[in-house]
Amino acid sequence: MAYWLFQGNPRYHRVLDAVREQTEMPWLVTRYRDQLQVGDGVLIWVAGEAAGIYAIAEIIHLPTVLVPDQISDLPYWRDPKRLRADKPRCQIRFIRKLLGQPLRKLELRFDGVLRDLEVIHTPSRTNFKVDLAQWLRVHQLKG
Repeated sequence: MAYWLFQGNPRYHRVLDAVREQTEMPWLVTRYRDQLQVGDGVLIWVAGEAAGIYAIAEIIHLPTVLVPDQISDLPYWRDPKRLRADKPRCQIRFIRKLLGQPLRKLELRFDGVLRDLEVIHTPSRTNFKVDLAQWLRVHQLKG
């Protein structure tokens, strides 16, 4: 089992609304396509001023290119040009939503384990690896 962090940008996608309203959804995969496995854990990171971890999820379907009718989060896209429908997506299921009390970037910078999350230092990607210690720390804080 591996652990990942998937980032969404609220400038292009209504990420928080999608997390709030959906039980599962497709997520764009730009890196690590061949390493993702069903059952892998995923932290959902929302970029922006209130950046942080807003949900814990798991991968339930491997990455594949979907036809537009299969992209269930299509109504949440603010900018259809950013959809990148020709790119693979994996289906994730939310296990725990942290919308009321996310783990915010400002706090994580002071955590001895989570301050090393790659998204904090190199935020311009969609998919990031998370190590076991980081995964366990999130569960320790938000279980």
